Amino acid sequence: MIRPLAILLPLLVPAAALAADALTGAQIQAQIVGNTVEGTAGDVEYTEFYAADGTIHGLGDDGPYAGQWTIENDHMCFDLGETKECDKIQLDGSKIQLFGDDGALVAVGELKPGNPGNL
Repeated sequence: MIRPLAILLPLLVPAAALAADALTGAQIQAQIVGNTVEGTAGDVEYTEFYAADGTIHGLGDDGPYAGQWTIENDHMCFDLGETKECDKIQLDGSKIQLFGDDGALVAVGELKPGNPGNL
């Protein structure tokens, strides 16, 4: 019985570390809103400005786009028209990582102050 637990324990540690390091809703509001993320999600590059009114102003491989963001249960949610996705956010200086509820890395990027690209 000890052996299976020893095998499973390392698999549980990353999820616990993510929960400890993820931003709270208040931290997302204070640190992400009003700023821009330049990043990649899979093989797609994007730049998104998160306006205080809940709108997303983005620029991707296919040109400009718009959407809505919300904060729900310490997740930042993104509605770009087709689907709504809610992710946990980790921030280390200006480096940002977004994780799904399953712990999978969804996107990485750099947080830039304000709206430097005038999106």
